[in-house]
Amino acid sequence: MKINRKSIKFRFIGNLILVFVLLTLSISILQVILINNLVIKASNERIKLNIKSGWYYFEEKKRKLEIFIDYLQHYFLLREDKIKEVLTDTKDLLSKYEENHDIDYLWIIPMDTIKSKLFLQEVKSFMKDNTNNTSGFIKKDFRNLNAKFPFAFQSRREILEGEIISVYVCRKMMYINPHNNQNTELIFIAGCWLDGANHFVDEIQNLVFEDRFYKGKRVGTVTLFNGSKRIATTVLLPDGQRAIGTQVSESVKEQTLVKGIPWIGRAKVLDNWYLTCYEPIRDIHGNIIGMLYMGELEAVTKDTRTFVLLITVTIILLMMTIALIVRLKQTTRLLKRIYKLRKTANEFAVGNYSIRAETDLIGDEISELVKVFNSMLETIEKDREQLIKQQELIEETNGNYLDMLGFVTHELRNSLGSALFNIASLKEGAFGEISEEAREGIDIVEDSLKYLKEITNNYLQLSRLEQGDLYFEKREINLLNDVIEPVLNEVSKLLEAKKIRVETNVPQELTFPADVNLMRVVYENLLGNAIKYGKDGGNIKITAKRTNEGKIQLTVWNDGPPIEPQLISSLFHRFKRYDTKSKEGKKGAGLGLFIVRRIIELHGGEINIQLNSETGTSFIITLPS
Repeated sequence: MKINRKSIKFRFIGNLILVFVLLTLSISILQVILINNLVIKASNERIKLNIKSGWYYFEEKKRKLEIFIDYLQHYFLLREDKIKEVLTDTKDLLSKYEENHDIDYLWIIPMDTIKSKLFLQEVKSFMKDNTNNTSGFIKKDFRNLNAKFPFAFQSRREILEGEIISVYVCRKMMYINPHNNQNTELIFIAGCWLDGANHFVDEIQNLVFEDRFYKGKRVGTVTLFNGSKRIATTVLLPDGQRAIGTQVSESVKEQTLVKGIPWIGRAKVLDNWYLTCYEPIRDIHGNIIGMLYMGELEAVTKDTRTFVLLITVTIILLMMTIALIVRLKQTTRLLKRIYKLRKTANEFAVGNYSIRAETDLIGDEISELVKVFNSMLETIEKDREQLIKQQELIEETNGNYLDMLGFVTHELRNSLGSALFNIASLKEGAFGEISEEAREGIDIVEDSLKYLKEITNNYLQLSRLEQGDLYFEKREINLLNDVIEPVLNEVSKLLEAKKIRVETNVPQELTFPADVNLMRVVYENLLGNAIKYGKDGGNIKITAKRTNEGKIQLTVWNDGPPIEPQLISSLFHRFKRYDTKSKEGKKGAGLGLFIVRRIIELHGGEINIQLNSETGTSFIITLPS
């Protein structure tokens, strides 16, 4: 079925669907952008919160160490006289702390026992600016210091080769040495090694991510770095081993280890992408010695985002589809009512004047339109009935008028013919010799009778045209021989009287189908007007040709005063006469050009006037060949 793209249904429903589609796409795109931004923002905020949770874990470790050191300090103060027993009890307590991974080493150092300046410098390196209390991170190879302290405890846990990162707490106190009764400065140093401290990262991961897996992969990972090397991690290699000893990427190393700026973003950890955060670990002097890393599996966020987007877009599509269907149904009902109205109008247009549009009880603008439309149809039907009655009366009156016109003109024409015949006989002396003065009077009467005969002929032709009784026989005619020359012979005396020259430019061989008698009437009227309105001693040109389009173009031109342009449109109306200041311009019934136009139209052609103030007036006829 061919679709009418100009129909109101196509445009209305098409535009409605287009608006809904564009609206759905716009809302969906906005939702995608909004959800993406929200998910990315939420992910970044969650990563920052996760890393804060990791640092909180280290703060808890430091607080436990501080509590332990504070306990030892008070214990020493209470039992200064039994220092050996205190040290023995401390070892028992340390074994319990070691089991919970709360402490990896403890050194109690009387400062007066240190003889080596180098060793003293090593001890003071744990004390930032030699304050009584300090805590934080430090990077040192503790294995070189174990045997140098009078009391040293060190966990049996294996640590990696090289420098070691440790979280530690250092306290300083004064006590009275029972051997010499002198005040002695006592240093307490306790801490936990981070190298190889997988239990640290496991506890942080359990705290933050609950060690969850997604599609066989850890949801979150935690890693401690000594420099750029992993020293403790929950990241697993393909063989299930921890990725200890592997290096961080150069971009993270440059930003976090060199510049000290936290790195947040997507990072590929082994073969998986994670949303990660790297933050620097600084020692007590502010130097960057390592990094704390926490990452969340990107697939979880992406799948969650995809699921949310899918649900959101599905809901939007569902709601917009429902809204579109509802709207289309409403539109279809509205268009059906319009189509019923159109059908009623078409039925009325083809002649079913009693038909009326179906009314409804909806009460909207269409209902009001239907009421007004039906009222209009009733008015038109009533007016039509009145017009039919008036037309019948007019046709009856016009018929009587035409019958009377035909009868009168026919009888008058016969009487005028008889009168003209008798005047011609009188002038030829059939009734005796007449004087010159009488001849002049007879000429005047003859001219008047000829003019009256011309008018009578026009009225007779008008009567035949109006009644459709005009005889029309179309056959191939020779324009010059059959029409123009006979008409010129008829008007030759008029041409001589006004001394008008006629130039004929018509091909001898030009022929076309037409009614010869009616074409003579056309040229009689056109040449009669050219003589009547032309100037004395003027010129008339008669031309004819076959155009490139294959049509016949006939022209009658005279050099008389041009017709006023505003009068041209009315010249071809019946009883419309072109009046001039000359006495000839007042003569005529105003039927000649009307009859000419009707004859040309009967032949399927048209007639036009072309004016030129310098070259006169041309009547141009175009006929099919």
